[in-house]
Amino acid sequence: EKATSGWIGFAWQNTSSDFTSAGLNNSDVIVGYVPGESSSDLWRVIGSDGAIVHYKLYLRNGTMIQEDDYPDETMLTNPVQDLNALPMYKDAIFGMRIGEIRYFVIPAEEAYNTVGHELYGKDLIYEIELTSIYREGSTRTENPAENGEIIFSDEHGINTFQHLPDQNQSQVIEAGGYDNGTVTQIEFTILLNSTDSQDISLLEATAERYPFVFMFGNTEELNGLPVQHTYWTDPAMVELVPNSPPSLNIISPEADSTLEWVTDIVLNATDSFVKQASYRIDDEPWALLSYNFLTRLWEGSFDLSASDEGAHTFTFNATDMSNATGVSVINFTIARPFLSLLGMRIQVERNFITTASYGSRVEDSYTVLNNGSAPISAIDIYLPEKYEIHFLSMEAVDESDNTIKIVRHANEGGMMHWKLHFPESVGYQDAYSFDTTMYMHSLFWLSDPTEFEYQLSFLRYPILPYVLRTAKFSLSFEEEGQLVPGEELPDEQLQNLAPFTESVFQSGLRLFTENILVQRTTVAVVDAWGWISYEETFTLENTGGSSVTSLVFQVPAYAKNIKVYDEVGILALSQLTTTGDYNETNDVSIHLASDRFSGTGFAPTYKYTFHVSFIVQASEYQSAEAGGNQLDIPIGLLGDNLILTHTINVVFPVSVSAAEASEGYRTLYGIFDTTYQYVFYNETQRNPASIAVIYQITIGAAARPMLFTLIVGLIAAIYVSYRKVELPEEIVGPKVDHGTDTSQPRQIGAPAELLNDFANLYSRKTSLNMDLEKLEASRRRGKVKKREYMLREKDLKKQIEEIDSKLPKVKEDMTRYGPRYRDLVAQLELQNERIEGAKAGLRQLLLRKKKQRISRVAFEKSRQDYLKTIQKATSATDRILLSIQEEAGEV
Repeated sequence: EKATSGWIGFAWQNTSSDFTSAGLNNSDVIVGYVPGESSSDLWRVIGSDGAIVHYKLYLRNGTMIQEDDYPDETMLTNPVQDLNALPMYKDAIFGMRIGEIRYFVIPAEEAYNTVGHELYGKDLIYEIELTSIYREGSTRTENPAENGEIIFSDEHGINTFQHLPDQNQSQVIEAGGYDNGTVTQIEFTILLNSTDSQDISLLEATAERYPFVFMFGNTEELNGLPVQHTYWTDPAMVELVPNSPPSLNIISPEADSTLEWVTDIVLNATDSFVKQASYRIDDEPWALLSYNFLTRLWEGSFDLSASDEGAHTFTFNATDMSNATGVSVINFTIARPFLSLLGMRIQVERNFITTASYGSRVEDSYTVLNNGSAPISAIDIYLPEKYEIHFLSMEAVDESDNTIKIVRHANEGGMMHWKLHFPESVGYQDAYSFDTTMYMHSLFWLSDPTEFEYQLSFLRYPILPYVLRTAKFSLSFEEEGQLVPGEELPDEQLQNLAPFTESVFQSGLRLFTENILVQRTTVAVVDAWGWISYEETFTLENTGGSSVTSLVFQVPAYAKNIKVYDEVGILALSQLTTTGDYNETNDVSIHLASDRFSGTGFAPTYKYTFHVSFIVQASEYQSAEAGGNQLDIPIGLLGDNLILTHTINVVFPVSVSAAEASEGYRTLYGIFDTTYQYVFYNETQRNPASIAVIYQITIGAAARPMLFTLIVGLIAAIYVSYRKVELPEEIVGPKVDHGTDTSQPRQIGAPAELLNDFANLYSRKTSLNMDLEKLEASRRRGKVKKREYMLREKDLKKQIEEIDSKLPKVKEDMTRYGPRYRDLVAQLELQNERIEGAKAGLRQLLLRKKKQRISRVAFEKSRQDYLKTIQKATSATDRILLSIQEEAGEV
């Protein structure tokens, strides 16, 4: 390009010549000019211009995936600099003229690098053409190159400045240009390896450099003398880099290595841009490798289980954008450590789901294809022994809902081992799909209590003694849960996973689920009349992030007389919510919110103990054996809540004798019974305790009525002896007590009137104090007007003062009647101090909360503790007063 209206040209010499001594003599010259004026003004895109660009988008392998306009005609007036596009895309548009076509590559690391985007990890190859430019209210769509005309000539230099046309003009393939009256621009496409004797071929050789000079004239005479040229002594040295194929460096597998089941393939193909790489084993078909933009390597994996043992070859190739291809070959050997079903192809998808009460559900979906082995009737699944303490149960069904038999084998090689037996064998070229569900507990541990953050670690894929052709993993949440902010999903998909591969993931979680930990004690009394009497004790602790309103306890079938209670009394609503018939299991809903904890429910950090009692008809769970009756002790279920420790006491009274029992018990001997105590850990409904006993009826059963008669007689004798019943004086004569004045009345305990006065005054004072507190609370909430409040407050305080003036005298009189009454008064005063202390603590707690000096969880826990103290002290006070009133009624 030059500011001239004349011709423009360039010339080059051989690599062994120069322009210093000969000028243009013996050089190859190409000149040309644009006649007339083709355009008065040529626009090129600047940042403030609008534009329409037609693009074609290709992937690295040459596949076109998109073709469209962007920006399109609806965005023509918008500045290109404000375009919502990748920076390299916008930069490529700047400087373009209408009709110009540009090619460029946006590397994956500078393209769409957000995980999950459809173009993530893809190198983007663009071909763009500018079709319109909008500037200051005007739009141009005409290609200036289409209006231009060029006259050119392929010539050769004959002396320092002169040059003449070649007879053969085939060296110039195409040419174009324009002239706006000031600047002339000319473009040529030429043959590098021209065979014309008057041309100098431009050869691709890294060691060869060609000197070039550029020149122009003021006229349109092509063979006229140049008016200006670049320096003869300082030409532009041009090197034509040969288009060599990519260089291949095979990283994995190593040459002459010994492989077993699966090999990772890693290839480093170095070139300016490799569009495709592939491999094959022996003479098998070629398979493509995937480009990893993070490592800049070509990667893949290969399942060797379909190949015979012995010597083999891997062949690799890589192709660049010019279709130049490099090839490399390595040798390797296949030698397997054990024999497996080589023709079996397995695909598996694992979904790991977190559940309530520190539970986990691992759902695996398998597809087994028989690709050449013998009929397949079963497969093996393994799990490292370190997860045995977390394992609850496993179940399997196929796509037709047929249950698959699972057999647990003995642990071997540090692995738990199961064998799954298919309902039917899988024949050649047949496929069989089935699902397994594995229940686990306590796989995640608390890392940040304030945010309910946990760390989870487990296997991404199941462990099998076979090659997994495709393995996919995903993490899900059944209830309220999410990843810790900033944590990446552990989801992954792999090809060709070797047998017994352990791929472990670890993720940070935030779980706000209902996490209830349970301590359970079961007492089951087996009697000789066909019944089992149960006393269940459950101690709950809410360690999760949400409240619990109810639990479901499943009572065994053939149960009756079901009672639900705690230390306060019957849980009325819970006891009424049983379902099912007598010969079915019954679901008892334990309404924690309705029966005990009001609307908030069983909140985090709370602890609570309740009891369930019932009897079960034993005949439905027993069968006759040689040594007696075998009884399978039925055990109730508490859903998926984790029972940390379950103590089961199987009690055999004197009428029953145990002959055999399940292992793992210790024997406790009582006066009238024998107890077999079992302790189980980490239970849910998925792995309930299982106990079987063989028992016999003893002679004690027949002797029971006589035993009861003897006991009643003994009690009667003791009672008569205690009451010292005397015979009539007609028989034994008169009885005279010389030490006692029988004419004086005898007083036993305090007078009834005094006891009633004390109880009534104390109860009245307590009631008035409560009325005063309610009045003050109503005043604070604005429900009572000031005048009404003052009148009622004055009246209540006056009544309290009257009681305070009478109560000390009554209290003093009552304590004169013995230490028992002094103890009662002291207990009342102690309970009163506890109530007042708890109230003072509540006031301080509210003040700290108002000043934000205590966390929400700590506040709620402390508040509940104070309220429980007040409740217990009030109940104790009521019991003491009630006992005094009862005594007053008996005297």
